[in-house]
Amino acid sequence: MSRLQGMLLVVVLALLAALVQFPAAAAGTRYTVSWNYPYSRTSFANWNKGTSYVVGDSIQFVYNAEAHNVVRVNKQQYDLCDSAGAVTHADGATVFNLGRPGRYFFMCSIPGHCEAGMKLALQVI
Repeated sequence: MSRLQGMLLVVVLALLAALVQFPAAAAGTRYTVSWNYPYSRTSFANWNKGTSYVVGDSIQFVYNAEAHNVVRVNKQQYDLCDSAGAVTHADGATVFNLGRPGRYFFMCSIPGHCEAGMKLALQVI
């Protein structure tokens, strides 16, 4: 082995040792919402009180796909319970990655469900 190859081997081994000491950044936290017809108009408004969401977290909506769905909407749609043009998810276990800071708004687009309070807003920092 040449002197250059030996030095390169030492550098590679040193880098590997450093990587072992510093594990990769942990994946974010996954929060699970039991996405059912609300008991009151504020059921979901109070669901996440005191929770801090950060970039990299995710939220999973678990629900009966025959009775509900979940739609990510903008603030105006959220306020009006209007899902026009939004993508509807109805697989029963929908995950949304919270990939950037800001407000996120979700609702069920089954007629009457959002109006009854089946909607959720959260802030990601």
